[in-house]
Amino acid sequence: MMETEVAGLSLDQVLLVPSESNVLPNAVSLATNLSADVQEALPVIGAPVMTDLGMAQSFAENGALAVLSAGGTQLQDVQTMVAEDEATLVGVEVLNEVDAFETAVMLHAAGAKLIDFVLDDNLDQAIESLRLLAQQVPPLTIMAGPVADAETARRLFETGIDLVKVAPLPGQPVYTVTTTIAVAEVASEFDAGVVLGAGIRYSGDIVKALAAGAVAVMVDTDIIGDTPADDLFQITAAGLAESHPHDVELTKSAPNYAKQ
Repeated sequence: MMETEVAGLSLDQVLLVPSESNVLPNAVSLATNLSADVQEALPVIGAPVMTDLGMAQSFAENGALAVLSAGGTQLQDVQTMVAEDEATLVGVEVLNEVDAFETAVMLHAAGAKLIDFVLDDNLDQAIESLRLLAQQVPPLTIMAGPVADAETARRLFETGIDLVKVAPLPGQPVYTVTTTIAVAEVASEFDAGVVLGAGIRYSGDIVKALAAGAVAVMVDTDIIGDTPADDLFQITAAGLAESHPHDVELTKSAPNYAKQ
């Protein structure tokens, strides 16, 4: 894979500046479009490294999507989930191998809604497979990565795929914010999207990624445990303190508020 030296900011190096808003919580939607055909209720995608059938089902029940890892019982798991509900959101990982196109077609026919195509050093082979998939297998939603620079992202978007997954290549620093911004600018030219596929440790990181231009983030065991519905509301100790009233002098304890 093409290696490019990059420099910039990681999630830990940026903060979002809060400001006054008239938007009420019940007017906010967390839904996001991964493509014209796939919408999630939450802007998160479960990473293949942690996704088994149970985890994929849990994500789907919460209106999100998790990617079943390549090999093993992947095909059987897709069939099981679709048998339960044909509208179920299920993603599958496809490796950049000589039979990648055939594998993706088979999984799509079984009911997979999204292909997470894993890039390696043979980028030309991957681009050819992705072009065939984008042109011959609609309405399949296709994501490819990891991508660490805008130039590679452009080559991938030119094949007609829907999403590029931003993540550092082996041995490279994790300049996730800067890279996400750069790739999102390219994606806008193709009416496509960016998924931040690395570095998410707190719920606040998800917000930073969305602010940088991502349509969703990929999460793993750094933030997700056995119950995704509960885990997406993690918060740092500093964030918890900031959420409570602070820097005020109390002359009398409030009868309706107790800081936990």
